[in-house]
Amino acid sequence: MKCKNTIAVLAATMIIGVSQVSYADTVDNAYKFCSALDATGLLSKPCNVSGRNQSIDVTMDASSSEARKMCSGIVAQASQVGARFDRGWKVRIYSPYSNGNTIAQCSF
Repeated sequence: MKCKNTIAVLAATMIIGVSQVSYADTVDNAYKFCSALDATGLLSKPCNVSGRNQSIDVTMDASSSEARKMCSGIVAQASQVGARFDRGWKVRIYSPYSNGNTIAQCSF
């Protein structure tokens, strides 16, 4: 997987879709973020937002090291485009082969 290219595609998509608003819009930003991730075409299944778990859950065919790089890049891009998330929100990355276990997790 080419993480740098993926992050660049994500950045371009997010600049259009994620709003720079108050913390009250965390869930809305999470759904917009998920749409941007889905638009990359790299996910193994659609992105999921969990308000209960305060997470954006992503499944992609990647190694743990690739997933950690991607996770860091996703959080950095969110910051660069001004997306705001309440404290405790995170990105959780899974592999289709990880039996439901995360292979990377990053907090916003």
